[in-house]
Amino acid sequence: MKRQPLLKQFGDLKSDDFAKHPVWASVHTLDYDEPWYDDADEETFRPWTGALPVSPDTGMFLVRAKLTVADCRVFTGFVTPQQEGEPFNLGTIQPHLFLPSGQWCSFWDGMVKRPEKARTAIYKEIGQETQAIFPIQFSVEKGLAFGQVAGSIPGFCWRSKEKVQIYQ
Repeated sequence: MKRQPLLKQFGDLKSDDFAKHPVWASVHTLDYDEPWYDDADEETFRPWTGALPVSPDTGMFLVRAKLTVADCRVFTGFVTPQQEGEPFNLGTIQPHLFLPSGQWCSFWDGMVKRPEKARTAIYKEIGQETQAIFPIQFSVEKGLAFGQVAGSIPGFCWRSKEKVQIYQ
C-alpha cells in the first residue's frame, strides 16, 4: 500500500513549501486511482515526486518561479504552466508572488475586481507605489516545467463581460 503524501490546500501553501518542493501537483488532476483521492478536493495539492520538468499536458501543477518587479527587486512565487501553442493567458498561468509577510498575492481577479483597500495593502507590504511594481516579469526556474512559464504582469487583471481589464 502506498504511503499518503503530504497534502495541502491551495490557500495554505507557503514560500517554505516551495523551498522544500519546487513543484506541487493537483491531486484531482493526477491521483484518481490513489487511496487519498477521496480525502481531497480540487484545491488539494501534493509535492511532485516524479521526473522534471513537468508538463501541463500531464495535469495541473504549481511551479516555483521568480518574479521581478519594475524596480528590479526579485521575489519568489509560483505559476501554473500553460500549454504551448495556446494564446498567452494570465488567467491560466495565474502568477502568485510571496509577500514579505509570507502570504501570497495573485494578480488575476477572475470576474470580480478586487477592492482598492486590498490593492493598497499589497503595495504597502511590497513597499512601493504602482510604478515601481508593474510590470512584473516572471519565469519558472530552469528545468522545472515545460509549456508557457514566463511572461509579464501589466497590473491586476480581471475579466469583464467584454474582455480582460488591467488596473492598478
